[in-house]
Amino acid sequence: MNKRLLITGTTSGVGLSLTEYLSQRFEVIALGRNETRLAERFAERTGVRTYTADLNDAERTDAVVGEIVQQHGPIGYLINNAGLMTRSALNDLPRDRLVESLQVNAIAAWQIMRLVLPGMVSEDFGRVINLTSGAPLNCFPEFAAYSASKAALNAITVTAAREYENHNIRINLMSPGPVRSNMAPDAAMDPSVCHPTVDYLLDMPPDGPTGRFFWLGHEIPLFPDLEGVDWLGGTATDRFKRILPP
Repeated sequence: MNKRLLITGTTSGVGLSLTEYLSQRFEVIALGRNETRLAERFAERTGVRTYTADLNDAERTDAVVGEIVQQHGPIGYLINNAGLMTRSALNDLPRDRLVESLQVNAIAAWQIMRLVLPGMVSEDFGRVINLTSGAPLNCFPEFAAYSASKAALNAITVTAAREYENHNIRINLMSPGPVRSNMAPDAAMDPSVCHPTVDYLLDMPPDGPTGRFFWLGHEIPLFPDLEGVDWLGGTATDRFKRILPP
């Protein structure tokens, strides 16, 4: 079976922890934006190949991932881990920081999936984990850029899962939990707490769930129960509060 695993954001935090852990059983292709740190982290790990790209650079991202696929062949496993967090009140949020958040946290994941999914289809096998957060479900003040970007990632992931559900390709979301990283240096948990959930998602059987959200061994619902809503018909049952007369 194809054991090639591509991980993004591998020089620190969850990405570093997963690369070190998963290189014990996968051929890991580690993508990061700092070439020096990549060399320092993985110089002595023979099972890790490193590539450099800043995911905020869309053209470079396409070029490097295309090179990876050309050199290594179809990628069987993908973990879109790289991300950034911008904290700012909405009125003070610079447009470029919002755009950067969307690019790194959501659009880059789409770019990478678009390049590796054809290979997964050709081999009728693929496991994709896109790292998300509870942020778009709780929308804390001052985290509009982060919450919006992760909401976009969630929508892209669920849509992709539905488009590929008839193949042996499972595409899911995972939040690693409140773990220490460059984004949260004071968090209480070590990144390794997410390893069992990652194992579960990577080892998913062909009939396993797809388009779902997992967090520390739990499946978290992404959507409310909308039974009774007919979107195309423009009607809803009485279980939904009516604010205007019919």
